[in-house]
Amino acid sequence: MWMNLLQFTSLIIRAILSMGGILLAYMFFLKTKQIMGSGIDLSPFLGIGIFFLFAGLSQMFFTYYIYFIFEFDIEPIFIYACATYSGFFGMSGLVFFSEKMLGKTKYAFSIFSIISCIYGIFFINTVSDLRSYGNIMMPISLMIIFFNFIYSLIVKTKGEIRQKMIFAFIGNLTFYFFYMLSTKLGRSLLPFPEEITLIISFVGLLITAIWWGRIFLGFETFTEFGWREKLKELFIIAPNGGTLFYHTFAEKTSDKIPDLITAGLSGIKDILAEMIQSKQTLKVVDHQDVKILFEYGTYS
Repeated sequence: MWMNLLQFTSLIIRAILSMGGILLAYMFFLKTKQIMGSGIDLSPFLGIGIFFLFAGLSQMFFTYYIYFIFEFDIEPIFIYACATYSGFFGMSGLVFFSEKMLGKTKYAFSIFSIISCIYGIFFINTVSDLRSYGNIMMPISLMIIFFNFIYSLIVKTKGEIRQKMIFAFIGNLTFYFFYMLSTKLGRSLLPFPEEITLIISFVGLLITAIWWGRIFLGFETFTEFGWREKLKELFIIAPNGGTLFYHTFAEKTSDKIPDLITAGLSGIKDILAEMIQSKQTLKVVDHQDVKILFEYGTYS
């Protein structure tokens, strides 16, 4: 079989999409490595990195699968299975990330996604069954991510974080649209030849991937999500250790003396700096169940 120009173009763009996903995964894993040991939760960056890695691998396998059909006129089941399950595992990474933002489900959906992948690997053996299974499982994963994004956007974010998440949510909807265009049903929706619809889909997915990468790589940490549930007390401390402002977010308050606490925190900071002879400022004190975060300004 021979490819026409549109088929060849769609195949090349799909290969570029694959490389773009793997490159974005590398960038997220590199960011994870850079912040390792800083006290920042690495798992959200790992989740997004896993999504981009396996999404890129999925497109790579699909590219080779289509090429193999045109070259040898044979449908390679193993390559199609690798492509599909790579996509499943990629979506599991994104489900994990969305659950991490949500913080309510104890990763039940992530476990469900992984078990679904494992079930398919062991019990589904034909391309037609695999397509049917994918048509069932992929929309479920997408809906989980969609509702987690909605909840996180409305309930768990404010200010600049909410603005970023609005753009991410728009990217989420855009991803759904272009992903739908790559399916058999989606290709029938537009009044174009299937190859043109596929080209539009792959270009859109590539732009969406870059969009998401730009947004989430801009996050230094994801601790801002659900900050009202996590933040217990706020101290604004003068350079001399005095309390400029104190507020507790706990419903049950105790008789604490703010000046005593701020003096102690300042003392800990100064003692540690003297002990380790570091010019860097203290950022995090990790007490397992409680973390003390230090931020520095001109007058505090």
